[in-house]
Amino acid sequence: MRKIDYSFLNNGLLPANLVNLTSNIAALKTMAGVRKEEYTQIFTELEAIAKVQSIKSSNAIEGIVTSDERIAAIVNQNSAPLNHNEAEIAGYRDALNEIHLGYTHIDFRQSDILRLHEIMMSFAGYEYGGRYKTDDNVILEIDADGNRRVRFRPKLPEVHFRYFRGALSPFF
Repeated sequence: MRKIDYSFLNNGLLPANLVNLTSNIAALKTMAGVRKEEYTQIFTELEAIAKVQSIKSSNAIEGIVTSDERIAAIVNQNSAPLNHNEAEIAGYRDALNEIHLGYTHIDFRQSDILRLHEIMMSFAGYEYGGRYKTDDNVILEIDADGNRRVRFRPKLPEVHFRYFRGALSPFF
């Protein structure tokens, strides 16, 4: 099993490039906040476009696709999902909205991550939302000719929890 190595944090010193990057991000965030106040309408429109593009791209990775018009209608809540794929898109929309609206109350902890998973899965009627997987699966890609190819092979269920806990362990 691959282990995430956070040992560089043990000596209490962060690498200079990480500190510089963090400082630059903070400065850009401050500048963006000022500009957002000056150009509220533009930022609102850009945010709406970014949400649609994020949801489209993230779902496409899983092989969930529909037209750009349908994705925009679902994301902007101008239309109800018409099929299972669109229900999954709506679930992703709801989870993304939860992050955008409640990010100050969401921590990087197991319960919050599983809650977002539950939100994402519930719209499509999945019963396993908010729980660790118990069955092996693969993400398949089906081309125009109907040929199938494994796009992504997630971790086996028996190691999934350990990976998850290992990734979160420095934050507990």
